[in-house]
Amino acid sequence: MTLAGASQLHEAINEAWDASTLDADFEALWAAGESDDFEVLNDGEAAPEQPFPYCVFEQTAGTVEARMSADATTKRQIRDIPWRFAVYAKRVSGDGRTAKKIAADLAEKVMKVFGGHPTTSPDPLTLDDANHLITQYVSDFGVRLDDEVHSWTIDYLFRLDVLVKS
Repeated sequence: MTLAGASQLHEAINEAWDASTLDADFEALWAAGESDDFEVLNDGEAAPEQPFPYCVFEQTAGTVEARMSADATTKRQIRDIPWRFAVYAKRVSGDGRTAKKIAADLAEKVMKVFGGHPTTSPDPLTLDDANHLITQYVSDFGVRLDDEVHSWTIDYLFRLDVLVKS
Protein backbone atom coordinates (compact mmCIF):
# COMPACT_ATOMS: atom_id res chain seq x y z
CA MET A 1 0.00 0.00 0.00
CA THR A 2 2.84 2.44 0.60
CA LEU A 3 4.00 2.28 -3.01
CA ALA A 4 1.70 5.00 -4.37
CA GLY A 5 2.78 7.67 -1.91
CA ALA A 6 6.42 6.61 -1.77
CA SER A 7 6.97 6.36 -5.52
CA GLN A 8 5.23 9.66 -6.15
CA LEU A 9 7.33 11.28 -3.44
CA HIS A 10 10.49 10.10 -5.24
CA GLU A 11 9.24 11.66 -8.47
CA ALA A 12 8.23 14.92 -6.78
CA ILE A 13 11.58 15.28 -5.01
CA ASN A 14 13.46 14.60 -8.25
CA GLU A 15 11.33 17.22 -10.01
CA ALA A 16 11.99 19.78 -7.26
CA TRP A 17 15.72 19.00 -7.38
CA ASP A 18 15.79 19.33 -11.18
CA ALA A 19 13.85 22.62 -11.08
CA SER A 20 16.41 24.10 -8.68
CA THR A 21 20.03 25.09 -9.26
CA LEU A 22 21.34 22.28 -7.04
CA ASP A 23 22.99 20.27 -9.84
CA ALA A 24 24.84 23.38 -11.03
CA ASP A 25 25.83 24.30 -7.45
CA PHE A 26 27.47 20.89 -6.92
CA GLU A 27 28.90 20.51 -10.44
CA ALA A 28 30.57 23.94 -10.21
CA LEU A 29 33.01 22.29 -7.78
CA TRP A 30 33.76 19.29 -10.03
CA ALA A 31 36.79 19.03 -12.31
CA ALA A 32 36.14 19.72 -15.99
CA GLY A 33 34.37 16.89 -17.82
CA GLU A 34 33.14 15.01 -14.74
CA SER A 35 29.51 16.12 -15.07
CA ASP A 36 29.01 14.02 -18.20
CA ASP A 37 29.49 10.68 -16.44
CA PHE A 38 27.92 11.18 -13.01
CA GLU A 39 24.76 12.38 -11.29
CA VAL A 40 24.83 14.79 -8.36
CA LEU A 41 21.81 13.21 -6.63
CA ASN A 42 22.22 9.48 -5.95
CA ASP A 43 19.66 6.98 -4.66
CA GLY A 44 21.09 5.05 -1.70
CA GLU A 45 24.77 5.27 -2.62
CA ALA A 46 27.06 7.00 -5.07
CA ALA A 47 28.67 5.32 -8.06
CA PRO A 48 32.32 4.26 -7.83
CA GLU A 49 34.67 7.14 -8.62
CA GLN A 50 31.84 9.66 -8.00
CA PRO A 51 33.34 13.16 -7.97
CA PHE A 52 32.95 15.29 -4.85
CA PRO A 53 30.74 16.99 -3.83
CA TYR A 54 27.62 14.88 -4.29
CA CYS A 55 24.38 14.06 -2.48
CA VAL A 56 22.87 10.70 -1.53
CA PHE A 57 19.23 10.38 -0.52
CA GLU A 58 17.54 7.64 1.42
CA GLN A 59 13.90 7.01 2.16
CA THR A 60 12.96 4.73 5.01
CA ALA A 61 9.65 2.98 5.71
CA GLY A 62 6.80 5.37 6.33
CA THR A 63 3.94 5.10 8.76
CA VAL A 64 0.21 5.49 8.30
CA GLU A 65 -0.93 8.14 10.76
CA ALA A 66 -4.63 8.16 9.86
CA ARG A 67 -7.16 6.48 7.59
CA MET A 68 -10.39 8.01 6.34
CA SER A 69 -13.10 7.54 3.74
CA ALA A 70 -15.54 9.86 2.04
CA ASP A 71 -17.71 7.02 0.77
CA ALA A 72 -17.53 3.26 0.17
CA THR A 73 -15.01 3.57 -2.66
CA THR A 74 -12.88 6.59 -1.71
CA LYS A 75 -10.24 5.86 0.91
CA ARG A 76 -7.37 8.08 1.98
CA GLN A 77 -4.39 7.75 4.29
CA ILE A 78 -2.20 10.30 5.98
CA ARG A 79 1.36 8.98 5.69
CA ASP A 80 4.59 10.20 7.23
CA ILE A 81 7.63 9.27 5.12
CA PRO A 82 11.14 9.84 6.55
CA TRP A 83 13.70 11.13 4.09
CA ARG A 84 17.43 11.85 4.39
CA PHE A 85 19.78 13.85 2.20
CA ALA A 86 23.52 13.41 2.86
CA VAL A 87 25.94 15.81 1.19
CA TYR A 88 29.53 14.54 0.82
CA ALA A 89 32.38 16.95 0.15
CA LYS A 90 36.15 17.13 -0.13
CA ARG A 91 38.32 20.20 -0.19
CA VAL A 92 38.44 21.69 -3.69
CA SER A 93 41.68 23.01 -5.17
CA GLY A 94 41.45 26.78 -5.50
CA ASP A 95 38.55 27.04 -3.02
CA GLY A 96 39.58 28.28 0.42
CA ARG A 97 36.77 26.47 2.24
CA THR A 98 37.26 23.29 4.22
CA ALA A 99 35.40 20.11 3.26
CA LYS A 100 33.12 20.72 6.25
CA LYS A 101 32.29 24.24 5.08
CA ILE A 102 31.61 23.09 1.51
CA ALA A 103 29.30 20.33 2.78
CA ALA A 104 27.49 22.76 5.09
CA ASP A 105 27.10 25.39 2.36
CA LEU A 106 25.64 22.84 -0.08
CA ALA A 107 23.36 21.42 2.63
CA GLU A 108 22.07 24.94 3.19
CA LYS A 109 21.15 25.12 -0.51
CA VAL A 110 19.32 21.77 -0.21
CA MET A 111 17.40 23.18 2.77
CA LYS A 112 16.35 26.18 0.69
CA VAL A 113 14.70 23.78 -1.77
CA PHE A 114 13.17 21.27 0.67
CA GLY A 115 12.84 23.08 4.00
CA GLY A 116 14.69 23.86 7.19
CA HIS A 117 16.36 27.05 6.03
CA PRO A 118 15.61 29.98 8.37
CA THR A 119 14.88 32.52 5.62
CA THR A 120 13.45 30.47 2.74
CA SER A 121 10.15 28.59 2.55
CA PRO A 122 10.13 25.78 -0.01
CA ASP A 123 7.39 25.28 -2.59
CA PRO A 124 4.99 22.39 -1.91
CA LEU A 125 5.73 19.19 -3.80
CA THR A 126 3.32 18.12 -6.56
CA LEU A 127 2.06 14.52 -6.55
CA ASP A 128 -0.52 12.84 -8.84
CA ASP A 129 -2.65 10.75 -6.46
CA ALA A 130 -1.60 12.36 -3.21
CA ASN A 131 -1.33 15.75 -1.57
CA HIS A 132 1.85 17.01 0.02
CA LEU A 133 0.64 18.38 3.34
CA ILE A 134 3.91 19.46 4.92
CA THR A 135 7.62 18.85 4.96
CA GLN A 136 8.85 18.74 8.51
CA TYR A 137 12.53 19.55 8.86
CA VAL A 138 13.83 17.20 11.59
CA SER A 139 17.56 17.93 11.92
CA ASP A 140 20.86 18.52 10.20
CA PHE A 141 24.36 17.63 11.32
CA GLY A 142 27.89 17.30 10.05
CA VAL A 143 30.27 14.37 10.39
CA ARG A 144 33.98 14.15 9.61
CA LEU A 145 34.47 10.88 7.69
CA ASP A 146 38.24 11.07 7.28
CA ASP A 147 41.01 13.62 6.83
CA GLU A 148 39.69 14.62 3.42
CA VAL A 149 35.91 13.97 3.48
CA HIS A 150 33.09 15.56 5.43
CA SER A 151 29.35 14.92 5.21
CA TRP A 152 26.35 17.01 6.14
CA THR A 153 23.04 15.20 6.68
CA ILE A 154 19.53 16.68 6.59
CA ASP A 155 16.56 14.67 7.88
CA TYR A 156 12.95 15.34 6.91
CA LEU A 157 9.52 13.88 7.46
CA PHE A 158 7.18 14.29 4.49
CA ARG A 159 3.47 14.12 5.38
CA LEU A 160 1.25 13.03 2.51
CA ASP A 161 -2.51 12.62 2.07
CA VAL A 162 -2.67 9.59 -0.22
CA LEU A 163 -5.63 8.26 -2.20
CA VAL A 164 -5.87 4.49 -1.66
CA LYS A 165 -8.11 2.38 -3.87
CA SER A 166 -9.43 -0.78 -2.26
